[in-house]
Amino acid sequence: MTDADKVGPASKGKTLPRIITLGGDHTITLPLLRSINRAYGPVTVIHFDSHLDTWRPKVFGGSPSEAASINHGTYFYHAAMEGLLVNDTNIHAGIRTTLSGPSDYDNDGYCGFEIVEAREIDTIGTTGIIEKILKRVGPDRPVYLSIDIDTLDPAFAPATGTPETGGWSTRELRTIIRGLESLNLIAADIVEVAPAYDTNAEHTTMAAADVLYEVMSIMVKKGPLSRMMDGKKEEEL
Repeated sequence: MTDADKVGPASKGKTLPRIITLGGDHTITLPLLRSINRAYGPVTVIHFDSHLDTWRPKVFGGSPSEAASINHGTYFYHAAMEGLLVNDTNIHAGIRTTLSGPSDYDNDGYCGFEIVEAREIDTIGTTGIIEKILKRVGPDRPVYLSIDIDTLDPAFAPATGTPETGGWSTRELRTIIRGLESLNLIAADIVEVAPAYDTNAEHTTMAAADVLYEVMSIMVKKGPLSRMMDGKKEEEL
């Protein structure tokens, strides 16, 4: 999904492919954001997860080194400290985890995130969730989409490392993702899928594949990133 001979939105005017990465531990998001930063600078993140993943390393008891402090619960904290995120444009969706204390919210705000809790879907529906995300992110910024499969309720995705009850259904998540098609998605990941622990019917991997389909569909419909530049030129004219 690239058009290499046209001017694109990357920092050096290049057109780069839209990239989707499949995982694995959610920590892989940090090196991916570092790589993207070289092309786009700081980006906006939409993070589907049941957990915040912006915890300071000390919440986990500290670590013997900076490298050891990076894990699947702290990588967004490190991303914020490294200047990889556009502050106050990022958003979590599907959150329902137990916190270590009120300071978790303060630290999350310091990292530049807004929170949409999973239970909000009961009052505002999928349409309300979509509207909150679109309002927070805006239509023009380069957006990185990170999806932890534990956003889904364990009934739909049991094969993951840190499942939390009270999650969304596969249908609800797919509907919300479809509602984001107006955004400028430059890259995405789908993580925390553990096939070895899946059911005989492979519910988790099937759900992940369906989510992948929705993300890829958005990217294909948007076309090469060079089209974004063409659209801006037309507006200027």
